[in-house]
Amino acid sequence: MPTKPTKRDRREAAKAARLEAERKSKKQRRVRFLYVGIGAAAIIGLIVALILASGSSTKLNLTALNKDASAAGCSALIPVADQGRQHIQPPQTFTYNSNPPTSGSHYNIAGTAPTPTGVHLQPIRDEIQVHNLEHGHIGIQYNNLPQSVVSALEGFTRAHDIYTFMAPRPQLAQVSAELAFTRWDSKITCASPTDANAVVKLAQTFYDDFHGLGPEGALPGTPLSTG
Repeated sequence: MPTKPTKRDRREAAKAARLEAERKSKKQRRVRFLYVGIGAAAIIGLIVALILASGSSTKLNLTALNKDASAAGCSALIPVADQGRQHIQPPQTFTYNSNPPTSGSHYNIAGTAPTPTGVHLQPIRDEIQVHNLEHGHIGIQYNNLPQSVVSALEGFTRAHDIYTFMAPRPQLAQVSAELAFTRWDSKITCASPTDANAVVKLAQTFYDDFHGLGPEGALPGTPLSTG
């Protein structure tokens, strides 16, 4: 007949079971920590790889952009110091550090600022167009540009009018330029471009690199119905 476990036997058995459970629990925690560590390392590696890939892509894009700018008779991309993006109301004005402007205080008026995208026949006020750049739009502005180049850029703008505005800008004479491309915090200026194909190629590269990259993200514009 089996011997009935004593109280001491039961106590020792319970202690052994508890120690075994603790051992298994510690082992499981070590395995979980290992997997978490491996997963974290993999995520960090992926982030670093994406950052490096992004940096390389940006460098290549800017190289191509500046090459196209040179071929069109324009400057390389010009970085401009950020002047913030506070909202102001008419008749307030703001002194911009760039012509055309690339950042700074601007109007916030429904239907007016940002201005409709597409081809404008009249100049766009600085305090209005800066709001477009904030939304990730790009600007194409000109003065005394050959008509063949103007027409080619109008065609380009109409084909990309969700994120592009185009308008005459007499003030470009103040910086000895006939054409300027702008986006938030940077621009390209052209002294006297004459090759319509080269200018449109530059416009396409500029658009591909920068449209939708404003500080407020990609906010599509409302194209003009005519222009």
